[in-house]
Amino acid sequence: MRTVSRRPVRRRIPGVPGACGFPAASRFPAAPRFLAAPAILAAPAFLAVAALAASCSSGTAAQSAPGAAGITCSYPDSGSPARPVDRPGSLNVPGYGTVPATLRTSAGEIGLTLDRSSAPCAVHSFASLVRQKYFVHTPCHRLTVPPAPVSLLQCGDPTGTGAGGPGYAVQDEPPTGLVPADGDPGAVVYPRGTVALSNHGVPDSGGSQFFLVYQDSPLPPTFSVLGQVDAASLPVLDAIVEAGADSATSPGDGHPLTPVTLQAVVLPAG
Repeated sequence: MRTVSRRPVRRRIPGVPGACGFPAASRFPAAPRFLAAPAILAAPAFLAVAALAASCSSGTAAQSAPGAAGITCSYPDSGSPARPVDRPGSLNVPGYGTVPATLRTSAGEIGLTLDRSSAPCAVHSFASLVRQKYFVHTPCHRLTVPPAPVSLLQCGDPTGTGAGGPGYAVQDEPPTGLVPADGDPGAVVYPRGTVALSNHGVPDSGGSQFFLVYQDSPLPPTFSVLGQVDAASLPVLDAIVEAGADSATSPGDGHPLTPVTLQAVVLPAG
């Protein structure tokens, strides 16, 4: 999770991550191929993210009135889909509760706990893509290891380039409660085990790509938190990291040296 045509920008981010939109470009070398300005962005593929519906113009999910069934999300068009997929419904989206999920990878199973209250629109989109088998037989195309400044494994792009997405954008749902990063103004610490949605470095540009944080990492607070890796599955993630990255993009940032494939992603029935 360096992810990143330009679209109307409601607020500026001081830096853009590679697979998700990292901090200022001055901190990272130019990102070739699938990484945008080195970070967790999803390469520049969606260069014209349509404006969100008025109800979501603030870039956060529109909360429904007390007692209502759910919240309202917006999923505007954004580029061509890497695989044919229906966009998720935008009304009455569940805003509370957790959902267990399992990433069945070529390196072993990684259990997740998705948290609707943290990023209901992003979790709703992720679950919709899972149920449509969007992630089946797709690569985890990016791994960062030292000396890269962040520690993550990024997946969710069927093209394996860092530019692919579902053909629609997911609005930002900035995390709250994360600790400021020492010596990095504007950045916060995404803790080990965090699962977050990648973006293209501009507001409301998330899609299908996501990243798993294997060590505390300083990032702009612009990546919606989908949930957490289950503690019992962290050793699987650590083993992927131990095999190393090929530094195809920059030192410590590239593809996993041992290819990692999402063979399936599983949610509870219903």
